[in-house]
Amino acid sequence: MTTEITQAGTRANAFTDDALGTLDATGVAEAIAAGTLGVAEAATAAAERIRTVDPATRAVRWWLPEGGTGPQAPVDAAFYGVPSAIKENTAFAGLPTTMGSAALPATPAKRSGPVGEQFAATGVNVLASTVMPEFGMTASAEFADRAPARNPWNTDYTVGGSSSGSAALVASGALPIAHGNDGGGSIRIPAALNGLVGLKGTRSRLAELPALAVLPVNVVCEGVLTRTVRDTARYFAAAERHRRNPALPPVGHVRGPGRRRRIGLVTESVTEFGIAAECLAPVRTLADELTDQGHEIIELSMTDLRIDGGFVDDFLRYWGLLAGLEVAVTGAVTPGRFGALDPVTRSLLRSGLFGAPSIPGAIARLRAVTGNYERMFVERGVDAMLSPTMTSTTPRIGHLDPALPFDEFMSRTIAMVGITPLNNVSGGPAISVPCGFDDAGLPLGAQFAGPAGTEAALLELAYEVEELRPFARIDG
Repeated sequence: MTTEITQAGTRANAFTDDALGTLDATGVAEAIAAGTLGVAEAATAAAERIRTVDPATRAVRWWLPEGGTGPQAPVDAAFYGVPSAIKENTAFAGLPTTMGSAALPATPAKRSGPVGEQFAATGVNVLASTVMPEFGMTASAEFADRAPARNPWNTDYTVGGSSSGSAALVASGALPIAHGNDGGGSIRIPAALNGLVGLKGTRSRLAELPALAVLPVNVVCEGVLTRTVRDTARYFAAAERHRRNPALPPVGHVRGPGRRRRIGLVTESVTEFGIAAECLAPVRTLADELTDQGHEIIELSMTDLRIDGGFVDDFLRYWGLLAGLEVAVTGAVTPGRFGALDPVTRSLLRSGLFGAPSIPGAIARLRAVTGNYERMFVERGVDAMLSPTMTSTTPRIGHLDPALPFDEFMSRTIAMVGITPLNNVSGGPAISVPCGFDDAGLPLGAQFAGPAGTEAALLELAYEVEELRPFARIDG
């Protein structure tokens, strides 16, 4: 295990010859079930690993008492006793819900909300909460008032966001699985930048905050970050045992690759910035490999999806509205707290206010995206779409500094995130899987997306990618 990580530019590797070894979450659960690994032993090893890499990654926001919560589920739960962490925007008993903001008081929650309850029902032992950018509104956990979260593959670079700390802990090997949520790519972005698996389910697939159901466009979905496809598949099966949405077909427990499929290859961004060649090249290679395996690949365009440049403007207007609602609901707009907000958050609030007259039209157009998205699969006869997860490579720390002029900050963000928001607006599921490395040695991701309710098909494709090109670990 790397024991001294204090300088930027290092690799923060927590893997070592302890009780956890190189086990994924399924492996840890199986060892606990077999009696060869104790719950307390696993928690102690994970806590030591976290403390080793946290000075470099700044991934932990708040700790629970030593040993964590302990499993809050029966012994036959899928991840009984597996050490984990939960994103700090999720109400969980004993942890403050500060949402990445210094403007909110660090008051521990008295009880868990529906998302925290579903997470705990899978059997995980929550040790801590993880760092995120303020209110989850940006793609990098960089702050005006404290150190940023860093990428364990190279701490000179961003870990992505907004499920930032969760990705850092899983990629570094400190934890085998951690909670995340995704409102514009916030599971898939850090999954791609850290060589992880991240599935955003169909809208309302898993438990969610009740307030989201009343939004005109609910863009937020819950999930996890893992190092293996089987862990993500096992998690969704376990979560559904706690609470399943009867309006959707069950995901079930997907255990491997499935039938041959017709896949649409997307090589365009919804933004004017396009897709970096480094991001696109390995996805084209993957498409060729899938063809060799018997899948049919056809080219798709944003025209097929009826998406144009107006989508970006509409999404940003709606993003500003969501920022205002989130800040207002949490109480961060009170006179004594407003000044503690990051510059980006304050700018988003102003943009939401000034753009208010155009919000109804933007919402109407965003609501139409779902129908257009679903129809495309029928009209083009495809089962899934394949694309790069990101439209640019991993940026260095400082590239998305919240102190930048707002227009420059947003331009840089849009250039980086030109694909993921589509599935938040459409409501369709999408999964990011590792797909090579860029010239700087940072991971790249490929995304499979599908129509509503097709998580099982996406997991089957993800399993196949994992078999074709086994995912690299940071200790490899």
